[in-house]
Amino acid sequence: MNDLRDAIETSVQLRLFPSIKRATDALVFGNKFKKLSISQCKHMDNFNPARLSDNPYPKNDRPRGSRDIESVRYHRNRLRTVGETSPIWVYYDKVKRQYTLLDGAHRIVATYLEGKRTIPAFVVTV
Repeated sequence: MNDLRDAIETSVQLRLFPSIKRATDALVFGNKFKKLSISQCKHMDNFNPARLSDNPYPKNDRPRGSRDIESVRYHRNRLRTVGETSPIWVYYDKVKRQYTLLDGAHRIVATYLEGKRTIPAFVVTV
């Protein structure tokens, strides 16, 4: 539920939807589950592709401090034990043919570091 809440908040902050209610309706009722390739993630709006490296969070560039590293470690462990992590949330603009990350940057990094080629995603298209 936290992932969905964060995705809703991000979609409103990015002005993809005018209100929490509209964003909630779109994300809850307008999503499709897909597997996205990690290469698609490299080109998403709202995601820094420099994070897809052996050192995704250098000391001087950690938006959430040590929690960035802890979160990536958590998701890497989940990938090792379960085989997948929880889906990321993305918005797809049909006109621009562009994905925008709403929630899941640490999951993308963990998936990349574990050598996986795809990541589960809830894709919202309006």
